[in-house]
Amino acid sequence: MKRYKNPFETAIEEEQDESPPESPVCDGGRSGDGNDDVGLPRQVKKLKTSEDTEVNDREKKVVKMHALISQFTEEQMSRYECFRRSTLHKSSMKKLLETIIGIKNMNNDDPRLSVVSGIAKMFVGELVETARLIMVKRNESGHIKPCHIRESYRRLKLQGKVPQRTVPRLFR
Repeated sequence: MKRYKNPFETAIEEEQDESPPESPVCDGGRSGDGNDDVGLPRQVKKLKTSEDTEVNDREKKVVKMHALISQFTEEQMSRYECFRRSTLHKSSMKKLLETIIGIKNMNNDDPRLSVVSGIAKMFVGELVETARLIMVKRNESGHIKPCHIRESYRRLKLQGKVPQRTVPRLFR
């Protein structure tokens, strides 16, 4: 438990086996002999906040990520580094988002822009990963070709990982 000497001082750790404090609410904050509790140390129980659990969860995730990355081969590590470094141009994503939403003069620090960029990056990653699997299945090596990308897109569409149009095309 933590004990505060003064509201302006920091908390002091106490032993766990001490009894809980008397509640000042039950007798109006006064003891029977007329002495006030003002200035005397009080025990305050520290409750776990959501910030504490978030920090703990982040630490667990970091440990898991380090364990996973330590198991990567050299090729996997180079691909992971490329993935981490790669980004989609903000100007292109901004234009795309402006045409979809219909908002003009969107700021570069708009959170929607970051979200759409992240989703697009994940989609491109899945597209490339599926294209690599297609190449392995066909016993091909080298660079990914457009035929691999088209086949990858077709498979992802069949799996339902490509969003469908809500408004049909007028002209084709």
